[in-house]
Amino acid sequence: MAIEIAFDKIADVYDAHRAHPPEAAIAIGQAIVAQTGSGAQILEIGIGSGRIALPVAAAGARVTGIDVSSGMLATARERAAQAGLPLWLIKADAQALPFANATFDAVLAVHVLHLLPDWRAALAEMVRVVKPGGAIIQGVDWRDPESCVGRLRGQLRQAVMDLVPGARPPGAGAAVTQHLAKLGAPAGEPIEAARWERTISPAEVIAGMAARIDAETWALSDEVLAAAIERVQAWANHQWPDLNEPQVVEHRFLLTISRTGV
Repeated sequence: MAIEIAFDKIADVYDAHRAHPPEAAIAIGQAIVAQTGSGAQILEIGIGSGRIALPVAAAGARVTGIDVSSGMLATARERAAQAGLPLWLIKADAQALPFANATFDAVLAVHVLHLLPDWRAALAEMVRVVKPGGAIIQGVDWRDPESCVGRLRGQLRQAVMDLVPGARPPGAGAAVTQHLAKLGAPAGEPIEAARWERTISPAEVIAGMAARIDAETWALSDEVLAAAIERVQAWANHQWPDLNEPQVVEHRFLLTISRTGV
């Protein structure tokens, strides 16, 4: 069974986990608009807190965002008002978009497709509402899997699967790109929009998991989380002599562009 996430419950901590450094956020917004042109009409599905949409709007695009979470939309609306940037926000399901055919120059999806019960339906909707020759843009945050963050998150995932038989993290993986090609929107090679480094200790990573800042914890019950953290902590104690020693973690933000009608 896939692990489900109630985003209304984590709207207030979402940015603590997913936020980009200011320079990286600017670069990401500019990289996306470079693919669409200034003034482009862009739809972001699963807009969340607006962490991607706001830099895109600042770079010159006109952004409409949909989300199923009222809490996320409220956060995005507040952040847009604070930044003085226009965002058109609608509560809607990505699997049944409330827009006419060929409405947008591009549709953007960042860390959302793998969470949907029917991501194939969402992809079909994205292709439907984008103009001929328009772009389907997927964004992903990459962290060095061999870093302390990557290794600890891998241990947490394994602990959860051991504690909850039959559980598995939600995921679509490479099948998304394959399905887009079937829909007439083949993908190009990933583009690096931004790269940065962050310093964090293993102890801080584990504390973030316990505080539910880490995305891997959002769907877990208190009991499962506590048991999983105990296992992760025991594993970490054998891996690092000092869990409080800061380590450098490399981050990248990657874009994959699929063009319709290519």
